[in-house]
Parts: sequence; C-alpha cells; structure tokens
Amino acid sequence: MSRSVNKIILIGNVGRDPEIQQTKSGTKVAHFSLATDRWKSADSDQEDRPDWHRLTLWNLQAQFAEEYIRIGDHIYVEGRLEYDSYERDGVTIPTAEIIVHSVVKLSSKAGASDKGLEEAA
Repeated sequence: MSRSVNKIILIGNVGRDPEIQQTKSGTKVAHFSLATDRWKSADSDQEDRPDWHRLTLWNLQAQFAEEYIRIGDHIYVEGRLEYDSYERDGVTIPTAEIIVHSVVKLSSKAGASDKGLEEAA
C-alpha cells in the first residue's frame, strides 16, 4: 500500500482577529489569515512581499484562537492543505485553506516574547 503526506508548517503573523462561529451541534470553528514573508533573491530587483494563507481551526484550537490569538501575533501552525471551490455569478472560484491541527503563539503583537509559549494541540 502506498503512503502519502499532506502536512503544512507555517510561521507568520496573524492578518486579522479570528472570526469565531459555531456549528448547529455547538462545535467552535475559527477562521483568520496568516502572512508569511516571501523573500527575494539577492540578485533580484523584486520587492519582498507576503503570502497570505487562510486558516481554519476547529474545537480546542478554535477556542484557543478565540481567547489568545489577535491581529499581529506571531504564530506557528501545523495542519493540512485542503482545496475546494465555490460558484459566484456562474464562475467557479477555487480556494485553498489550511486546516490547522496545532497552533503555538510565539509572541504577541507588540513583539515582546510571552512568559511562556502557549499551545493548543
């Protein structure tokens, strides 16, 4: 039997406060964006720019995000990449999001290190 892997590891800055929702059964889900830097090569005249990632967190990770994650925070996430699409005005729009399995807050918006690393796994 063949094996496959779908694992994403990102370290970046939160682009907006988490949007928290609940399913009909009461399960929490959080959505927010994460920016990672795309560095240019030394011989390139292009500017550095961020790559934006859509994150989705469920259950305990969503609760953690609701309580501790804010815009500008520096975080570490592990998860899987999931592709989907939706239709708008007859046009199919592809989407990609990270389904987060583990999140660690590395520092707060001010850039000061927290007394300890906070984690939800």
